[in-house]
Amino acid sequence: MSDIAVAAEDQEVEETAPDGRARRSTVAFPYVALDEAIKAVCEVHANVGRECELDQLASWLGTTVASSKFRSTLSAARMFGLVERRAKAIVLTDLGSAIVDPEQRNDAAVRAFLNVPLYEQVYETFSGKLLPQDAGLESELGKLGVTEKSVGKARQVLQRSASTAGFFGSGRNRLVKPAGARLPQAEAPPPTDDEPAAATEQPEPAPPPLAELEGPTDPLLRGLWSKLPAEGPLSTSEQRQWLQMAELALQMVYGSDESAAPVTATGANSPATGDLTQLA
Repeated sequence: MSDIAVAAEDQEVEETAPDGRARRSTVAFPYVALDEAIKAVCEVHANVGRECELDQLASWLGTTVASSKFRSTLSAARMFGLVERRAKAIVLTDLGSAIVDPEQRNDAAVRAFLNVPLYEQVYETFSGKLLPQDAGLESELGKLGVTEKSVGKARQVLQRSASTAGFFGSGRNRLVKPAGARLPQAEAPPPTDDEPAAATEQPEPAPPPLAELEGPTDPLLRGLWSKLPAEGPLSTSEQRQWLQMAELALQMVYGSDESAAPVTATGANSPATGDLTQLA
């Protein structure tokens, strides 16, 4: 169930339009302030840890499950992200568990405040700006979707919740996130079909062309190496001649196995008698 549906379920109809139809705010906000929602969460934590029945919580708060105040408190705690509803029971969320921890309470309260859709919009609208007076702020809440009958209550609960979360540390005329407050980083949206994901690693560089390889250091072998073209074609006869020259050059540079038969040149055009002597 969405937060808007929760608010509608737990609160009375706000206005009646001229046509007789019920009107509700189009943006979700609580009718109970953050400090009261935290009080309810603390009761759960103190008495049972994380989960309790609705009637148990109502008794700890000195009310009944059927009361409108209890339903509004439960709705607010859910909207702030502090509890989850499970049939006739409620369970503290991770944020709810954090907000009862003195070491995490400040950060958790900031996150809880911004979990409310209306409060998040107001914060984004006036971040770094001067807040208007009460009448002006109520006018802005109306523009954001709060009905005329509810803007007064919505403004009061917003201001009280902002104070609890520490947003009025620089004065009640500005919404300023408390210094040092740590909020979870927004996750990047997944890439669309026509927008591939960014590479997390740099691609390996392509190997250099054959002509750019360092090759052997001996002048004779380097001359032989230079005979190879950077690109083809290289005929079969040219390949055979190059291999013959290579075999002879390797024997000249590195020596030959005494048991191997020496390479002999045949013909006037043999690389042993001609081209090889010009390679160095």
